[in-house]
Amino acid sequence: MAFTTSILAEMKNKVLFILGATGTMKTKLSINLGSRYPAEIINSDKIQVYNGLDIVTNKVPKSEHCSIPHHLLGIIDDPEYNFTMNDF
Repeated sequence: MAFTTSILAEMKNKVLFILGATGTMKTKLSINLGSRYPAEIINSDKIQVYNGLDIVTNKVPKSEHCSIPHHLLGIIDDPEYNFTMNDF
């Protein structure tokens, strides 16, 4: 118990980036880690910010979020809007 508490204290205010090519199970890893540690997931996939492209982008459905807060998924309704790094 003390070991887990010290790990959680050490992780407070830390940011972990999970990077990799398409299809390398980054989402699965992030949900797995988020289930074990207090975390939130911030999407950085430029296409997953658009609403309605769930199948095309292989966006993880809300039913698989495992109560972990996810950010920047499906936040733009206008497919003509060019989401840029400045918007992020």
